[in-house]
Amino acid sequence: MHLFQIVPENFFKPLAGKYKSTYIDCLVLIYNTYKTELSFGIDREVIVSALEDYFNQLPAADLVFDEDENEVFHDSRAKANAILRSLKDSGWIDFEVAHDFRTRVNLLDYAATMIESFNKMIRNEEMEYQSLVSQIHATLLNRDGYIKPYEYIIKRVHENTEELMAGFKKLNTSIRKHIETITSDKSAAEIVQNFFVYHKDIGSKAYHRIKTSDNISHFRVSILEQLSFILNDEAVFRRAAEGCLEIEQLPDLFEAEKILRSMILSMISAFRNLDEIIAEIDYKHARYIGSAVARAKFLLTNTTNAEGKINRILAWLAAELNAETSVDLDDESSDEVMAIFNIFPQHFLDNESLHVVPISRKMALPEVLGETLGLSEEERLIRKLGLQEQNRHRFSYKNINSFIADQTQESRTILASSLPLQSRRDLIRLIFVNLYGHDRRSDYRVIPQDQMVTVNQFRFKDFLIERNG
Repeated sequence: MHLFQIVPENFFKPLAGKYKSTYIDCLVLIYNTYKTELSFGIDREVIVSALEDYFNQLPAADLVFDEDENEVFHDSRAKANAILRSLKDSGWIDFEVAHDFRTRVNLLDYAATMIESFNKMIRNEEMEYQSLVSQIHATLLNRDGYIKPYEYIIKRVHENTEELMAGFKKLNTSIRKHIETITSDKSAAEIVQNFFVYHKDIGSKAYHRIKTSDNISHFRVSILEQLSFILNDEAVFRRAAEGCLEIEQLPDLFEAEKILRSMILSMISAFRNLDEIIAEIDYKHARYIGSAVARAKFLLTNTTNAEGKINRILAWLAAELNAETSVDLDDESSDEVMAIFNIFPQHFLDNESLHVVPISRKMALPEVLGETLGLSEEERLIRKLGLQEQNRHRFSYKNINSFIADQTQESRTILASSLPLQSRRDLIRLIFVNLYGHDRRSDYRVIPQDQMVTVNQFRFKDFLIERNG
């Protein structure tokens, strides 16, 4: 389903105008007013009163909410009513007349979900990884829940796993943002001071927790075992598929089993790949911390060596350029700057340039190969016969099997000592016969014997060769 099949077309209109900050404040205020209520419905006068107090605390200023700017609102109550009418027109709230004929303001369900997200972003809440993982672990170990495994276990575990993965990805992304925020366009003193803020808000809260108390390894093995149990146990998986079919309103049981198997496998994959995400977080943490330290170190450099002098020159040049906003890099530099460096815009390459001019090479046509190059037909035939002869004498599986087949034509079994043994080559072939006889790919097998034999001055322990089949 598309988003704008749920929310109206002009749903985000209040957040795109010049009063977007006012609308956000009012939406959060309306949402917080419902906390003590049984539903997202409350008397209109209560909402108007809360919004009126909000506008009373702001500096006095006229608001023009109408697009044609024909209607101007001066007092706080008029502004509050105008805000409510605008939010109703854009689909954030709705009005309902109760049985006592009093108007109630209802916050629509999708609007409440949106404002919850706004609240989380504004408060910048950190995820408690330990509590989320322990919930997943406890849910999977709840034996009573396996009566209805999809409703009581799998659906909740899947939601928590997705939330956990989103939290890790958010931390992975936010490390760079936080480091850049505390170091960009800051002095050395500000960078050093902001490091304490980073270690308090990020380094000691989120990053430090996933390396110590919130370490996933405490529960991961057990979680993976339980997920594998659900996937492999036919009775449990069947009950879970039936629950998925009913809850998700799927067409048939086959589709439910397919979706359920995909959910479980995605959770198993997520927990197995957590080490990669944490390793990337470690890498980014070390990288951006090192970059920020180098930036602070560079700004603190105030020595008389070359590095310190270059640092002071660059700082002075930056101050000079920033002092005159109309100065462009293509403009002629001042005499003071020209006395330090010969600075000028470079738009072309010439003989005075420091750039090395590449040497062009002419492409020549390749020479025609001579007719005598290569082998003649006679030489090729001789080489071919030589290779064939060489292959016939190789101690390959095929050649050894053929040799044993020839030797065991009259008898199915034969002793190794009865084989031809006249030269070193015969001895090497005997070794390969013994070696291949222990492999199932051979057409025979060997049975060791305890007797030592000597044949033509070659001494070895005899073995029996038995042809298969």
